[in-house]
Amino acid sequence: MDIISKKAILRELLAEYRARKDRVEAEADRVRLRIAEAVPVYADMSGAITKILMDASRRALDDPPNAARIAAEAKAQVLCLRADSEAALRAAGYSPDMLEPKYGCPICKDTGFVGTPIHEYCSCIKVALMRRLYQEANIGDETFENFDLEVFSDAPEEGAGRSQRQVMEVYRTYCVDFANAYPKAKKRNLLLTGPTGLGKTYMLNCIAARVLERGIPVLRLTAYKMLEAMRRYHRGQDESGLDLMLRAEMLVIDDLGTEPMLENVTVEYLFTLLNERRANRLSTLVATNLTPQELKARYTERIFSRLVDKSETEVLRFIGGDVRLHRGAR
Repeated sequence: MDIISKKAILRELLAEYRARKDRVEAEADRVRLRIAEAVPVYADMSGAITKILMDASRRALDDPPNAARIAAEAKAQVLCLRADSEAALRAAGYSPDMLEPKYGCPICKDTGFVGTPIHEYCSCIKVALMRRLYQEANIGDETFENFDLEVFSDAPEEGAGRSQRQVMEVYRTYCVDFANAYPKAKKRNLLLTGPTGLGKTYMLNCIAARVLERGIPVLRLTAYKMLEAMRRYHRGQDESGLDLMLRAEMLVIDDLGTEPMLENVTVEYLFTLLNERRANRLSTLVATNLTPQELKARYTERIFSRLVDKSETEVLRFIGGDVRLHRGAR
């Protein structure tokens, strides 16, 4: 998945809307011309209405005391003319609806905006934005609604005192509450740790899906994509990827620890990323197959301390066996 911002997606959507608006209006013009050739009364209507209104305007200027009466008479003439035109259209087998552009959204007429004089985004583009953000997050059908506890073992885990299913039930409840309360959750950050195949990625996707459903943008990427953006920034090729990660309202990083360790890039830029997001009180969610000891050894103490800071981060340690071959988790 390429790193893409909410603003970039909005620009794409608005461009698509403009193209659609131009397309449907051009088609409506073609239909009007075709009908005008077949129905002379309709063809003459626009010019006749213009003449009525201009004549009325001149008369009103010459006779101010009777301006209201003149305007009312002109309005009645226009209504009568339109009624005659519609009758002629219907007699020829056409309906007035055929003359109007077939906008995808009749509310904003494919402009993407509503309201005057202050514009705001139409509900249609808000929905389209959330759908596109959801697609960009590459979540698929991994949601809390599809979360199936039955794929986890209900046998007590040695040394844990609870079964894998019991642990996942607690984690699911916590993550649902976190996603529903965000950005006012008790802790801003999450660190999901444990071996592969225990459902960490699935849980991250569930959280991202719920937050996206609530209209909040999420930037989700793998650790490999994260490092690629850092590498491009370091080489002076592209600053946008790292900038997006620094500013994203919610940043979700999956599979931390699987990315290459590039000298002067991986550790230094990861520290910068975590430190800046912490300073700006932005949420960062991370999943890793590494143990806490492995995290500290790989990324140094200063990065590890930011990943597990108890004042801002809830650490969820996943236990049990690999459930990737079962339905509902991976």
